[in-house]
Amino acid sequence: AKLSGDMRNVSALEREVARSARAKAESTADANAESQSQGTQGHLRARELRHAALNDVVKSVVVWTVCSLFHCGLTWALAHFTVSLHLPKWSTAPAWLLLGVLPVAIAEWILQRSAMGIKLHGISGDGPLKLCGPRAPLPAIVLLPPVPGSPWFGSRRVRLLMSMLTGSTLAALNQFLSPFAAAIGGCVLAVSVLVR
Repeated sequence: AKLSGDMRNVSALEREVARSARAKAESTADANAESQSQGTQGHLRARELRHAALNDVVKSVVVWTVCSLFHCGLTWALAHFTVSLHLPKWSTAPAWLLLGVLPVAIAEWILQRSAMGIKLHGISGDGPLKLCGPRAPLPAIVLLPPVPGSPWFGSRRVRLLMSMLTGSTLAALNQFLSPFAAAIGGCVLAVSVLVR
């Protein structure tokens, strides 16, 4: 009788061990399935982020290309009207100066607004946010993130110096050579800023 009671205890123990092993196997399978689903979700999220980044890059390249083509069109239109209307070269010099100054002066600002998606709102700049009041930031200001590797077009002082140099060069090309030489110089400027 004692042997049959021990057999019952052994068989009950074996059943309990088997039940415990099944439960452990099921929990391991559930954990593996959950980790696989989390891995799949992580992969999908990473794929969505890569897709969004690629869309941002394409948009910014399109914006920069359109702006460069617009600048080239303005330079050729100014050259055309200078020649066809027989305008004196001194009267178009401010327009040539402006066409040379603007692309270089605002290039870093436009890059910060377009490099990581088109951002029409917010503040971009070289330095830290200016504070108002007793060290409290303005609540309505949205800071744009700095572009990795910035400044791409030099510091603010270098950009202003280069913009004055390019504007003076276009005005000098118009004054001493021809409006068409200035238009070619304006297109070279636009393409070089685009390539940079």
